[in-house]
Amino acid sequence: MSDKDTADDAGDSNGETTIKGAQTLMRALDILDEVIDRPIRAADLARKLNMNRTTAHRLAHALRMRDYLSVTPEGFTLGPKLLQLGASASEQTDYVRIARPRMEALSSNTGFCVFIGNREGNWSRHLDRITGRQRLRVATAPGDRRPIAETGLGKALLLDDTEASWKKLWKQAHADAVSDEQIADFMERMRRYKAEGLVRHDSELGDGVRSIAAPVRNARGAIVVAISIASAATYLTDDIADGLAEGVRQCAQEVSAAIGWRPDR
Repeated sequence: MSDKDTADDAGDSNGETTIKGAQTLMRALDILDEVIDRPIRAADLARKLNMNRTTAHRLAHALRMRDYLSVTPEGFTLGPKLLQLGASASEQTDYVRIARPRMEALSSNTGFCVFIGNREGNWSRHLDRITGRQRLRVATAPGDRRPIAETGLGKALLLDDTEASWKKLWKQAHADAVSDEQIADFMERMRRYKAEGLVRHDSELGDGVRSIAAPVRNARGAIVVAISIASAATYLTDDIADGLAEGVRQCAQEVSAAIGWRPDR
């Protein structure tokens, strides 16, 4: 056999080893995907991932040895290393940095101001703003803090709260006496917002501001920030509201996907 033949054979062998190694890695990652939501037994892993039991058991135990999996009476589950990585990722997530290019695209496409904000107890904090093209602009600036039930962005942050929490926070946001009829109207609107996963807000402060907001969710499905567009009602009219709402929803979903949210979970 010539030196060239030997070299070609070695190249083929290395290529096969690389492919097999990549397949093993992908199978191990498939196992991690399966234990994200619930414990699972090795036999069930093998069935769901279409691999033989020996391979599934071997890979699962290898991941356990490196603390990526733990063993419980119900089967394999997330290990301490994965929990540590998840906590570190959450602490290091810069929502504004991730959201900003998507917010810029939304503002460019619509011409409206786009905001991102988070929750601070009973308050919402506006973290960043992309200025739109309208002559009349919303005065809210990054850093501004408002009662959470007072703005569209704040209401989007509340969609997962209980109805008792909605009522309490709305009363706190409206220092003046409110009637039972006003409270009932607010609660009905919040139920519609929750069902749609989107807030369509007309300011109750008499400033003529209208906004559309959607929540951003993390990998666990929890609301962490919200995205909104806001403008004078003169510009954000009913005839264009549905199209704008879809743009806000898509922007929030793209940011959610970028930080690990999956709708099927």
